[in-house]
Amino acid sequence: MPDTMRIPGEWESHECCWLAFPHSIEEWGNQLARAQDTIAALTRTITEIGGEPVRLLVRGRELAQLARDRIGASRNVEYVLAEYGDCWVRDTLPLLGHTRDGGLGALEFRFNGWGGKFRIPFDDTIGSWLSRHLDAVRITSDLVLEGGALEFDGSGAFLTTASCVLNDNRNPGLDRASFDRALGERVSLKRLLWLERGLSHDHTDGHVDMLARFVATKEVVCTRGEGSGPDAAVAKSIEEALHAWGLRVHTLPSPGVVRGRDGAFLPATYCNFYVANEAVIVPFFGVAADDEAREVLVTLFSGRQVVGLPAGDLLSGGGAFHCVTQPQPAAR
Repeated sequence: MPDTMRIPGEWESHECCWLAFPHSIEEWGNQLARAQDTIAALTRTITEIGGEPVRLLVRGRELAQLARDRIGASRNVEYVLAEYGDCWVRDTLPLLGHTRDGGLGALEFRFNGWGGKFRIPFDDTIGSWLSRHLDAVRITSDLVLEGGALEFDGSGAFLTTASCVLNDNRNPGLDRASFDRALGERVSLKRLLWLERGLSHDHTDGHVDMLARFVATKEVVCTRGEGSGPDAAVAKSIEEALHAWGLRVHTLPSPGVVRGRDGAFLPATYCNFYVANEAVIVPFFGVAADDEAREVLVTLFSGRQVVGLPAGDLLSGGGAFHCVTQPQPAAR
């Protein structure tokens, strides 16, 4: 019988946060320097305000020096040399948690480039590398999955989206009951709640961390289903489903239509925040709703400072702050 583990809620104590410094000109083009600046700003915020160390993956010593120059004199940053694809470590690194005997566990799913859309060398190997680097108990799964496709409250409740995890480009022929069973063989699972689909213009096929997030046990926040934007109906259906499951539901405003520097629509959402030990870092888009989103999160995370950082340049690559962070829980 394989080992299983409990994945803590993100608000529980972290030993550190793993990030990766963007390096791929093929992925980012002329946006690469801006993406690097965003990761540098996020690193400073997590270490200086968020109260936790950052372990930053870098490809080689030259990139490590560039990262140091961009980040500056922030303390509590460890530069870790490794071969990795790019910065989306929520999806490519294992989910980290506690095994039944209290050790560090690393849950590794199979990874196929977000349904075969973006295949970057080393994205499918960096997860096992980190498990070995940490000397964690490796818990492997045959599911093709990314970390951003699961949301959890640390007490056995999970959220996911059918449009992503049951997609034929990941797990062809798999049904909900089979997925539930396969996940429950690897994690402490009491209840799996299904959302149907995600945001438009989201190349992940609907990662749940763009849609709804646990903020406490049986308590969630999601985008408010209102207005006539491209995802208003989806947001409304998600809000209604969360209420129907008996969860306490809070809502964040929609940032509205957000476009990249090239004019393309971006899957903008305030739900893609990161909860550090002493701060919550929320994506800002330079719109009026930014301030309201911050105030909502202030009420939900008492005792943590809520910091908004510009996320548009990072979002042009497909994600925001939750997508590029992977917390390592504190030892039990």
